[in-house]
Amino acid sequence: MQNQVIRRLAIAAVFVIIAVLTGGAVTANAQYNYDNYYPPTPPQGPPAASGNTSITIDSFITPEVFGRIDQAISDNNSCYSRVKSGAASCFRATGVDDNDKCIWGCTKNGVFIPRPTSAAIITVTKKRYSPWLAQTLYPDRPNENQALISYFMIYNLSQIWGCSGVCFDYPFSRTVSQSIDLYMACAGWQTGTGGLTVTTVLAPAYMDHDHSLLEDTLFGILWNNVIPGFVDSRIRSALSSFGAGTSSKKLGTTDSDGVFHPTLCNRLGVSSFSDAPSLESVNFDFIRPPRFPNLLQQITVQITQVRRLSVHDFNGGVIRYPTEYPQLEFYAGYSKLVLTLPPMLEGQTYFPTATAAVSVPVPPSTGKLVLIATMWETAHNIRDPGFVVFDSSSNWGSGTRTLNTPKIWFELNPIFRKPILMRAKGYELTLQITTPTFTTATF
Repeated sequence: MQNQVIRRLAIAAVFVIIAVLTGGAVTANAQYNYDNYYPPTPPQGPPAASGNTSITIDSFITPEVFGRIDQAISDNNSCYSRVKSGAASCFRATGVDDNDKCIWGCTKNGVFIPRPTSAAIITVTKKRYSPWLAQTLYPDRPNENQALISYFMIYNLSQIWGCSGVCFDYPFSRTVSQSIDLYMACAGWQTGTGGLTVTTVLAPAYMDHDHSLLEDTLFGILWNNVIPGFVDSRIRSALSSFGAGTSSKKLGTTDSDGVFHPTLCNRLGVSSFSDAPSLESVNFDFIRPPRFPNLLQQITVQITQVRRLSVHDFNGGVIRYPTEYPQLEFYAGYSKLVLTLPPMLEGQTYFPTATAAVSVPVPPSTGKLVLIATMWETAHNIRDPGFVVFDSSSNWGSGTRTLNTPKIWFELNPIFRKPILMRAKGYELTLQITTPTFTTATF
């Protein structure tokens, strides 16, 4: 019975991934891009899954990823001669209807697909890497662990043909590479009732640089840009919003009445086996939270004062602006507070009201309390985040604490005449952390 449940959930996940493949491609989200100046905050969860409920990657996910790519390549190759001959359209031999069969020169899902202006025969080598727990990379908000499944494609293009004023054959074959990352998360796990989601990031295709001087001299300027774009457009079209890193898709099942039921979770993990990749999986659990949570088991963090510190450059000039218009975004765990400050001069202190406080459930004994402060200079849209971490050994930071947000800027090295990245404390927050007498986690 347990295996049947796991299989149904996995199949449901595949069907959702198939549905994801039918939308439009979007560029990758910043949550997976490392900030050059500010480190990411530590991941706060979800807790590790037991492994009792899982989705086996090579049984249910990889075949769909590879299948879509194979279909795209098959469509491309079957239409190769029709592109060169100037045919008006190209359809698959099989399909439910013309909309399903449409490759180009026809209307698919209400959108006309134009005939390509270049063509090539494509073959592909595909590789999947072992899954691992990655984390989102926000420097200014809570981060979480997500299961990352990575694929790497190497496409070989031959019989390349295209037009630039005149149409001609490109006499060399080329290799183009592309990575695909699939992130599976337990969105909303911190509430106790999260849902399994998938977000995918399709990297731009790039072309190898191992080619001849003749090729560079005769064709480099034109084809170095055309060829990667040619591959990229076809794979993005096939995978569609499978490459959209700006939105997540919920996984679950749809019953006979058309009602969608999300797959619940509040635990997440992966199983990786270098000697048995066919057994690798994404694991998740849903442990039902208490029906009546203990509201007394809360940590309260109050912001008692905010002080702007003096920061000057080598010449004595004020860093940023003499008068700043700051807004503070503050997180204790996942609880958020936004505080608009008055115009601030150097050395000025602001005392918020007693309502400038947030509460958060006591973390598990092995967990951590992450406090994140981001100071926005609203007049110029400048962001400066900082964070501090407490655990049970310090009683979650109970007492009076300080948290600084930085300021960064560049100075010119007087000897080498090169810019130096400078960093200093910009604002100082004074916090009053109050913990319950018995700090036992509620979740």
